[in-house]
Amino acid sequence: MRIAFLTDLHIAGAGETPYGVDVRRNFLNALAYVKDLHPNVLVLGGDICYNVGDEAIYQWVNEQITDMPFPVYVIPGNHDDTVMLCEHMRFKHHLQNGELYYALPLEGYPGLFLDTSKGEMSETQWNWFKEHLEALRDSNVLVFMHHPPVRAHVEFMDAKYPFRQSERFLELIKDLPCHVTALCGHYHVEKWVQRGNLTVLVTPSLYFQMKQNTEEIVIDHYRPAIREFVFDSDGLYSTVHYLESGK
Repeated sequence: MRIAFLTDLHIAGAGETPYGVDVRRNFLNALAYVKDLHPNVLVLGGDICYNVGDEAIYQWVNEQITDMPFPVYVIPGNHDDTVMLCEHMRFKHHLQNGELYYALPLEGYPGLFLDTSKGEMSETQWNWFKEHLEALRDSNVLVFMHHPPVRAHVEFMDAKYPFRQSERFLELIKDLPCHVTALCGHYHVEKWVQRGNLTVLVTPSLYFQMKQNTEEIVIDHYRPAIREFVFDSDGLYSTVHYLESGK
C-alpha cells in the first residue's frame, strides 16, 4: 500500500503569489510528481487555502484532483473552513456537527482521518476516536491529522500553534497493544517523533519550510515537498521528496 501525503498547500487566489511563491504551480507540479509515484491513495493534509476558507479556491483544487487515477481524501487545517471545504470538495457526507472525521480501510490497514482544524477536537470526535481505537486495538493504526499530536521541538510552532490536547492523545493510546502512526503537517518542517507506541511523521509544506529553533517564523527554504508512505508485509517505509520551488 503506497500513500502520497501533501499538506499545507496554502493555495491563494488566481494570479496571487504570496511571498513571491506560485503556490498553484507548486500544487500542480506536486500532483504530476505524485502520479509518477503510482500511489494507491492521495491524502491532502489540510491548510488547503492560503489564509482563510475560500469557495473559489476549494473549487479550483477539487477540479485538479477530480480526474486523478486514484482516490483522494482530505482533512482540514487551521486555515480552512471545514464546512465550506466539505461542500466544495465532495466530503459533505463525512461532515459531523461541523467537523470532518471518518474511517477508511486502506487495503486492510485501518485509517482514521481526524479534524484538528481548531487546534483541538470536540468531545464527540474524541468519543468517536476512542471507540475506533478500542475496536482496532489488535491492528496497527494509521492516523491522518493536520496538527502533530505531540510537541515536535519546533520552537515557534510548539509555543504558538500546537495541538492543545497532546496529553489526552497520549493517554488514549499509550496502553494499546498496537502501534499508531500519525501522518501530519502544520509545522512546515520534516520531522520524525517517537513517543512510546506512537510514531509521528511531520510532513513539509507545499508552500515554504521553516527553521526549527527560532522563536519567530523564519523561512528556511522554499522547496515544496511530498511524503511517500509505504506499508507492506515487511514493515513501514517513508520518504520525503523535495521538488523545485515555484518561487
